Amino acid sequence: MEGIYNLMRMKTAGTVCVLLAMILFLSGAMNAFASWETGAAAGFDSNIDRSVNGGESDKYLTAYASLIWEPSGESRLSWFGAATLQGTSFANNSDLNYAVMSISPGATYFLHAFWRVNISPFLEATAVNDSDQSALALGGQVSMTQQIGKDFYTGQYYIYKDSRADVETYSYTEHVIGVFLGVNFTDAFFSEIGYEFSRGDSFRTVSTRSTTVSGRGKHMIYSEAFGTEVIREEVDRNAIGVSAGIDWSKSLFSYIAYTYTTIDGDLGSSTSQAGSLGIGCRF
Repeated sequence: MEGIYNLMRMKTAGTVCVLLAMILFLSGAMNAFASWETGAAAGFDSNIDRSVNGGESDKYLTAYASLIWEPSGESRLSWFGAATLQGTSFANNSDLNYAVMSISPGATYFLHAFWRVNISPFLEATAVNDSDQSALALGGQVSMTQQIGKDFYTGQYYIYKDSRADVETYSYTEHVIGVFLGVNFTDAFFSEIGYEFSRGDSFRTVSTRSTTVSGRGKHMIYSEAFGTEVIREEVDRNAIGVSAGIDWSKSLFSYIAYTYTTIDGDLGSSTSQAGSLGIGCRF
């Protein structure tokens, strides 16, 4: 929490303006339907250090609580939003344990009864055990969803994110585009598949134990958390994901998800696999 405070204290009046805009959004959202959601999940990541030489795998547990505003549906233009607190703990590398607070108010416009457009800015403050990676991020998302018949839906989205970490090597800007297709097999069972492409900065690790970084510039450091050198570079990322979920009741739900990702940059190519199994409750 001290890391989050220090990050926010360092920001300029621009951040304050964004926060005020978000408060105004949420003030409008108070007229929408509000509910709480909590959940927990167990997962794995085959390349937590984003290595170009194989990668270190780890398992994690995560839990969250969210206050969610849903569109009222009473007019074509409605408000929505979410405020979330999340914590994650890794089994082997505790330096990567983190807590994140986020707020994402927005507006939705119904072009048609089965076609909606969403616009949402967001603010995220992340505190990591490895304080070098603690960060404050600002960004926004534009998305569309289309209902195709009773059981199918499609969607598209664009995300921009600017994350500023305590150490510049872990800071990045990113542009993301994605598409997805969903199927409601029954009133309770649903599944979704999606593809995502992103371009932006990312930290990557190399297989060396050197503690010197002479002549390599400010975007390369030695990381105690990863036990190797970390370099920031611009990369292209492609990801394919599939998920499925069940609504056991009006309140209780569970899901399973898997994502395969490739990253390409000047240092080389790397791949990772990630999966999670979770449960949640709405009330």
